[in-house]
Amino acid sequence: MAGLIKNIFFKRVQKIRTFYISRLDPNQVEEEVFLTKNDHELNITAHHGMICLDPFCIAVWLPAAQLELIDPQTVNIQFKKGSRLNASLETSLIEKVPTEKGTLLLYKIEKVKNYQLSLMHRLALFAWFLRSKGNTYYSRKVISALYSYPRKIIIVSYKDEAYSNVFPMDIQGYIAEEELYILGLRTTNVTLNKILEAKKVVVCDTDSVDIDTVYNLGKHSSKAPAAIHTLPFGTIESELFHFPVPDFTGSYKEIEIIMNKKMGYHMLMLGKVLNDKKIKPNPSSLYHIGFLQFQKGNYKSIDGLF
Repeated sequence: MAGLIKNIFFKRVQKIRTFYISRLDPNQVEEEVFLTKNDHELNITAHHGMICLDPFCIAVWLPAAQLELIDPQTVNIQFKKGSRLNASLETSLIEKVPTEKGTLLLYKIEKVKNYQLSLMHRLALFAWFLRSKGNTYYSRKVISALYSYPRKIIIVSYKDEAYSNVFPMDIQGYIAEEELYILGLRTTNVTLNKILEAKKVVVCDTDSVDIDTVYNLGKHSSKAPAAIHTLPFGTIESELFHFPVPDFTGSYKEIEIIMNKKMGYHMLMLGKVLNDKKIKPNPSSLYHIGFLQFQKGNYKSIDGLF
């Protein structure tokens, strides 16, 4: 059955995977994200981020003037490329977090609709993934929707006197207007409590690193991270915290954690950027792009982690 699905619907695809990976400058991202409510459509492309995958939750920041336009209790979030709608989410409000210039809205995803390719292509892809007992039809639909917008892969760094960890993640977002960073870290990650206690973390881009190195960093980071001196790349110290920064990084941010909330399988951490350091001009990063979205895009594939 699996071979039949691939031959009929994805014959030209070398491998069916959850994500493709591409190296992009932020300006090369072609998709946009909108919050819609009644007659209002607000562009939240630079003001949203995933925060939990079980249950599925998303954060949206709105400036005060925009928040006054809508009732935020239930909203629709749409993923578009040009005029084409790729996916939409129906969400319900969990909590409002006031910020200096607006409000961070925490939403639970209630319903999802996918529009990429044809209905038969979508059903075939989800059936392919349902061969794994860990997947559900609903979860695959939500993941396909969320990753119809390319998700930046970052490197997170933490260090104290007796411990250090450098690992990748993509459940994140940055609100430039507030200099606020959103991170959603698995509650099973051994580094989580250390970060919450110290209230410090460094976030780095993935400017020139190869994908195998990123993959290997993520293999054991949750339980038994590799010692810094054993990593296959050099590091420098960040300016304020003296945390390790990989030498493949083009920029990094030193962040003070100012709020955290357990969302489910992930812990939401909200941090204030204390130091935004540019090492190289115009750094790029690796991005996760959902399988269906990638098929009709112009992005160049590096390879897939999953």
